Amino acid sequence: SFRTARELRLRTEILPSGPHWQLQVLRPQHPTKCTVTLFYRDPIECLQSLLSHPLFKPHISFIPRKVWSTAARLSHIYDE
Repeated sequence: SFRTARELRLRTEILPSGPHWQLQVLRPQHPTKCTVTLFYRDPIECLQSLLSHPLFKPHISFIPRKVWSTAARLSHIYDE
C-alpha cells in the first residue's frame, strides 16, 4: 500500500519496464492545425516481453490438452 502520490510513483519506477514507446510524425495529404504524431510499440517486442514475464509463465502453455466439463468426462470443452 502507499500513502502519497510520490510513494506510488517511486513504486512504479521499480517495476520492470516493457518495450519502449516509439513515435512517428505523420504528414497528412491535407493540411492540419496540429502535427499528427503516432505513438506505438513494436508488437513483436510486446509479445516477447509478455511470454518471458515470470508472473505469466505458469499461465501460458502451448501444449494441447483435453478439458472436460465434468469428472465423468461426458462433454469435451473446445477452446483456443
